Amino acid sequence: MKILLVSEMIPCLPSHDGFRLIPANLIRNLYQRHEIHLVALSSGEGTEKQSEWSRAYCKSVSIFRSDQGSRARLRALTGTVDPLLVRFVADAVARVAPDLLHLEGGGLAALVYSSAGWPPAILCVHDSKALRYREFAEYSARGKARVRLTLLSLLARHQERRWFRFADRVVVTSPSDAQALSGATSAERIAVIPNGVDLEYFAYRPAPEAGRIVFSGNMSWPPNEDAAEHFVREIMPAISSRIPDASFWIVGADPSPRVRNLANTPGVHVTGTVDDIRPWIWSAAVYASPLRFGLGVKNKILEAMACGAPIVATSQSLSGTPLIDGHHAMISDDDAKFTESVVRLLDEPALRESLSREARRKVEAENSWASVAKQYEGVYRDALAQPGSNRNR
Repeated sequence: MKILLVSEMIPCLPSHDGFRLIPANLIRNLYQRHEIHLVALSSGEGTEKQSEWSRAYCKSVSIFRSDQGSRARLRALTGTVDPLLVRFVADAVARVAPDLLHLEGGGLAALVYSSAGWPPAILCVHDSKALRYREFAEYSARGKARVRLTLLSLLARHQERRWFRFADRVVVTSPSDAQALSGATSAERIAVIPNGVDLEYFAYRPAPEAGRIVFSGNMSWPPNEDAAEHFVREIMPAISSRIPDASFWIVGADPSPRVRNLANTPGVHVTGTVDDIRPWIWSAAVYASPLRFGLGVKNKILEAMACGAPIVATSQSLSGTPLIDGHHAMISDDDAKFTESVVRLLDEPALRESLSREARRKVEAENSWASVAKQYEGVYRDALAQPGSNRNR
């Protein structure tokens, strides 16, 4: 199969950004069976180094220098795409003559409308922006922010309904996002494919340090920011009263001022950006994920499962990653139960090892990138056999 993959960002590894991580791993797992041509958008920073990674796997790589000015911001709000990008992709279609078009990122959705006469198009959006903004609005403490996020949710819903129906298939990572998009296109055109994890890079190598609780992620992302603050304010005091040497490590890039201020609390540490996240996950006696909002498959959960860190998580943290409470992880939505689960794991090495091994087995069976790539291939074949009815407008 000849695939033209158009990505909102330049795929490369290693990366923790889903818009690089997912297409990069698909390319790496598909290139030996398929001919892949890449068109990637870039604002210019780090372009050459990033594109070099892709050139090792792709038959051709073309970089579109995207506009980052006021027109680009307006297009992001309206859900439209740069006419120059439409022409750039059309030229690539004419040059490559692909069997299939893979669009990576919801910001490319309007390209599908421009694609009459092009091959079948798969739109991979990861999640529903409308659902994400609605959730953020519910947890926003400020009235103006709630109004803004509610408006963004309505705008995103309008864009999803406007553009997604023209895609032959739409791929999301969790059932909740598929449900949220049910009004945007027909259910048979929506495919749920979870994220994968590099099982060799995130090797099973648990090395827990006594009392260490780890939470990782981009710490300017609102769900992570809220989770870290909530854990420190509402859960950590009860843990410390029972296990005085317990420590909570907030590990990840771009900690907001709210998160940085948490380091003033005894037993709480904020690392900021780290060169390698793996040693921190391996060192966790407990990997805590106290997210209260934010849907979709969480890469942090898959990485913790792969590395062997025993997990205590809210059900919100596990949307799209169905785990069995007490078998793969301890699942706790109540603060008191979350506290009890953390304390129990810190006290019971045998339970930690059992959860660790079962989680690793599950992620090996269901979330290897090889397995995820095969699911994408199934969607490709399905779209080629039965393209959407809106292709010829």
